[in-house]
Amino acid sequence: MKKVSIIGLGWLGMPLALSLSGQGYIVAGSKTTLDGVEAARMSGVDAYPLVMTPSPECEAEDWEQLLNCDVLIITLPASRDPERADIYRQSVQLLVDSALSKQISRIIFISSTSVYGPGEGEITEESALKPERVSGNALVSIENWLHDLPHLQVDILRLAGLVGPDRHPGRFLSGKQELPEGNCGVNLVHQEDAIAAIQLLLKQPQGGHIYNLCAPLHPRKQDYYPQMVKRVGITPPQFTPTDRTSLGRIINGQKICKELGFKYCFEDPALMPLL
Repeated sequence: MKKVSIIGLGWLGMPLALSLSGQGYIVAGSKTTLDGVEAARMSGVDAYPLVMTPSPECEAEDWEQLLNCDVLIITLPASRDPERADIYRQSVQLLVDSALSKQISRIIFISSTSVYGPGEGEITEESALKPERVSGNALVSIENWLHDLPHLQVDILRLAGLVGPDRHPGRFLSGKQELPEGNCGVNLVHQEDAIAAIQLLLKQPQGGHIYNLCAPLHPRKQDYYPQMVKRVGITPPQFTPTDRTSLGRIINGQKICKELGFKYCFEDPALMPLL
């Protein structure tokens, strides 16, 4: 029976913890507030308060419990603010150094397809990493650093835009006008598929994988977003007319399917459950 620690019991980490617990894993995790810790414990997850500043602010006994595991899963989101992004990078490095000192040899790091930056055409795991945002640069720096560490098996999941309960893909575009790239395809993945992919990695005897995770279908933004916001009764966005025929940057998330037999539960973003 594997013991798993999840650093970051947030929107993805908390349902992941509940799912793993239901499958018989021994799960612990971290929250940044005492209220969050209490809520997680009431849900049945062994949680501990942890704030990375970038040094870990955590009681010694709690820190020992978090690092007493077979696999460490890091779900902390990178910041777009330059100063906070640097703190994020240092935090992850200090966390991993502490894990190594405890002989943890397996880590799953949740990254993002933002590491590829903007572009045209199909993006695979072999595509060049050219991040445009500060957060993407921080993720690339961490990925490269992790792969240079000896005696450590690291799995990296590069997630496309996450959607699911309480994370509706159209809310931040509601009512906006003259949006560009309406003909470009969306790159999204549902929360349940992200959790399923992490569970599949945990079952592998060896780590060392890098996978994109993105739904196979890519409807055009100008079709997808107005349709989605109408479902929840908010003002649809308006895209600038264009004669562009290219779908823009398309994330290919099929490598994990070919190599590990993964199957997406939600292949079409237009049919993903969001409530």
